[in-house]
Amino acid sequence: MPDAARVAQSESPSTTPAAARPKAAPRTASAAAIFAYASPMVAVNFSLVLFMSYYNKYAIDALLVPPAAVGLVFGLGRLWDAVTDPLAGLWSDRTNHRLGRRRPWILLSALPIALFGLMLWAPPRSLDGTALVAWITVAVFGFSTAMTLFLTPHQALGAELTRDYHQVSRIFAWRQAAGYVGMIGCLVFAMQHLMTSPDQRAAATKLAIASGVVIVVLLGLSVATLREPAENRRRGGGKAPGVARDVWRNTHARRLLVMIFIEHTGSGASMVVAPFLLQYVVGLPGRIGEVFIFYVGSSLLSLVLWVPLSRRIGKKNAWIVGLFTGMTGYLMLFFVGEGDLRWMQAVVTMTGACSACGTVLGSSILADVIDADELETGERKEGAYYSAYTFLYKASSGVMAMVTGFVLAWVGYEQGASTQSETVRLAIRSLNGLVPLGFMAVGTLILLRFTLTEAMHAEIRERLEARRSAEGVDA
Repeated sequence: MPDAARVAQSESPSTTPAAARPKAAPRTASAAAIFAYASPMVAVNFSLVLFMSYYNKYAIDALLVPPAAVGLVFGLGRLWDAVTDPLAGLWSDRTNHRLGRRRPWILLSALPIALFGLMLWAPPRSLDGTALVAWITVAVFGFSTAMTLFLTPHQALGAELTRDYHQVSRIFAWRQAAGYVGMIGCLVFAMQHLMTSPDQRAAATKLAIASGVVIVVLLGLSVATLREPAENRRRGGGKAPGVARDVWRNTHARRLLVMIFIEHTGSGASMVVAPFLLQYVVGLPGRIGEVFIFYVGSSLLSLVLWVPLSRRIGKKNAWIVGLFTGMTGYLMLFFVGEGDLRWMQAVVTMTGACSACGTVLGSSILADVIDADELETGERKEGAYYSAYTFLYKASSGVMAMVTGFVLAWVGYEQGASTQSETVRLAIRSLNGLVPLGFMAVGTLILLRFTLTEAMHAEIRERLEARRSAEGVDA
């Protein structure tokens, strides 16, 4: 299949030269629409990050599920995501409902997220052995599926709210900022509360109930107040094999999605193993909030840097700056030792800024890639592309949860012990520092080959708008 840029140069939807055609201002999103779009991420990210960053340790140390069993459950869950995530994207793209293509799925996801979240954190105390493993398996699968029903349509909707090249970065920055507010609640308060609670299971049950109620309320309010652009209805992709083929054949998409998976696998490694690091290497489990406030704070505050920087030097170049910042932090993280609270705070300030950069600019660049795909195929497949993003994001943490479980079992991790052997401590430090460093180095090499520039995207948008005008579609 020819590259989208070459198609853009050869296609002639209008006999009027491009330079002579008047250029309409691109559609933009109002501040109220951006707020209504972003606000659900506060509650959703609280629940999702708590699951991704702490459930592995909670299941091993509080529920007393064997580490290898936990790793297997997470590994199978990611295989399940390989089925459900693409389906959610396809169904969302092809939905024709009075609420739009995305909002029906966002509304549908609210109650399942709340119920499966409660199931995760509050299994009956009478369960143990095989019955307990079966329970958490159903809970993990159900929670991941419910999150897919929200995350894929929600990200796709963000790309549809505007056609402005730089405002899409701002929209995803606000989405991420709302997510960081939820992450602050999770990492700074909820996780520390769980790690220091005398009864983790009772504390986790109360948190699950509260977060579930807030999720249902915020998603309902968002769907009720937000409006979707109507022009893309009935313009979704076709059957699954054809859509998957289009995504994979798009050179820009292939490189970007591989890059996204690699980067999130690196940062996911650190998130999954961080509770083990704070307890068994640094020896300060009761002060985890003092560490994560620097991580989330730098993530949130750095958003005001990455969006303007991407406007000045380009999205790709700004992302590369973020990656080098993160790699420096992860290298330092490997050398953390007992009592190194200030060292940890300095390190996570860099890794948090890196995480914010990749999430915002990766989502924004993917919106540009979707425009290139529309020029190529004539279809709007935000759901398909963001389902791939959602799958890779969840798969990255799932892969590391699985690897962590197997590695800890292999090196002789002792469940519930107050201390661990030096071999275990070395494994934990390596999973936190060297693994993310290696993944991000590979990701940087891939990103350097990404070629969809702002100038190319402007040409693609111009051709698309000319095509829509010729077809009588509102551009």
